[in-house]
Formats: sequence, C-alpha cells, structure tokens
Amino acid sequence: MLVLSEVCQGFSHGRSKRWLQVLSDASLNVETGEVVAVIGGRLAGKTTLLRIAAGLAEPESGLVRLGDVTLTDLADRERTKLREREIVWLNTVGTSAKLRVSKIVGYSLAECRGRSERERRVAEMFERVGATDCMESRWGDLSRFEQVLVAYAQAFAGRPRVVVIDDLLDGLGEPWTREASDLLRSLLEDAGHNCGVLMSASDRDSALYADRVWLLDAGRLIPTAGHREGEADILAFRHRRATAD
Repeated sequence: MLVLSEVCQGFSHGRSKRWLQVLSDASLNVETGEVVAVIGGRLAGKTTLLRIAAGLAEPESGLVRLGDVTLTDLADRERTKLREREIVWLNTVGTSAKLRVSKIVGYSLAECRGRSERERRVAEMFERVGATDCMESRWGDLSRFEQVLVAYAQAFAGRPRVVVIDDLLDGLGEPWTREASDLLRSLLEDAGHNCGVLMSASDRDSALYADRVWLLDAGRLIPTAGHREGEADILAFRHRRATAD
C-alpha cells in the first residue's frame, strides 16, 4: 500500500547553519489493514518522516510509493490532488479552537453531491465514533479524547487509502489509549482492508496496539516490539489485555 525506500532528509540548524541529518536511509512499508507505528523522542524526526510519507514534503533522496504511484516523481500539484483523494494527514497542531467540529469532518467530504448528503455522512461518522454529542461543539471545548474521536471521523469520512497520524494518541493514558486504539482497528475493518495506517508516538504505550513498531533513532529506523521478526513484547501485552477482558 505505502512504501518508503531509503529516504534521507536533513536541515541546516541554528545560527551556524550546521547540517543536521534527520533521516538516513529510512525504509518501511504499510500493508492494507495494518497499523504501523514509529516511536522516538522529541525532535527525533518522526513528524518529518510522516510528512514525507503523506506527500506533504519531499525528501532529499529516496522514494515514496502509494500503490503503483511514486509520490516523489509527482509535481506538487499532482501530489496535492492525490492527497485530497487518497491520503489523510492527522494531527491536532494548528486547528483553530473556535472551529466547529462538524465543519472539520465536513472538509473531508468535498466530493459529496449536495449539502444534504454531506450533512448525512458527517452525522453518520460522528455516530460511528461515538461523538454525536460533540457535533456542534468547538474544537477548543473538546477533551483530548474527544479530539481524537473527531480526528478519526475526519480521517475515515472520505474513505482514504492511507491515514497518517502524527502523535495524536500521546498522553491519553489508559484506558483512553486502549479505547482509541480499538476504535482505530474497528474503523480499519470497516474500510474492508482497503486502508492502512502509519502513526507516530513519543511513548511506547501509545504504540502498543500497532501491528509493527519502528524506533527512529539518530535518523535510522530500527525494528522493535511489534515487528514481525521480534514481537514477543507486543504478544505478551495483548495476552494480558485479553485475560483482563
């Protein structure tokens, strides 16, 4: 579904303009129906990696491919059109506190024919994520967990192929992280395994429900718990969760 291959990116940093290599030959893939998480500390480069994956930024080198289309070969305008149809970028940074959340979800449904159809689809998505009571609220009046629900409704309303989530679940704590992760999995199932999720997290707990987890350290991606070649920790966690249920 989504492939990043040998992606490199760097920036000049500080007054001295010292070159900082943020990503070094970063490679990963996201299959349909799965959640892939990238964890790492603050300023590790997670947002840079995800912005490149979502087609919001271009790498210095390497490629990004969505299905049969190579994003890194597209002009800006073509990449923008593809994002509008098939890739959703989610984070809470920069969202106006005064914005009514029904409009946030409605933005994902520009292709709907007529206002009534769009309003119906918006209402259906709010009901699906359990946030009907929030429909007429403003973004700044929501709790962190309610903001996650609204973000999910926005992401899946337009039936994208890839959802890219930047640090959205950080700091929720249990049981909210668990509930948000279960809902994400359920929304993926609704999509009929025609969608995949790439997410970032600053803490390990936020990524415990992912199918595969990568650590971004010193610009390099390292497979960790949840990766198919070393998933003992994640399996143990899921066993404890199932026992508790």
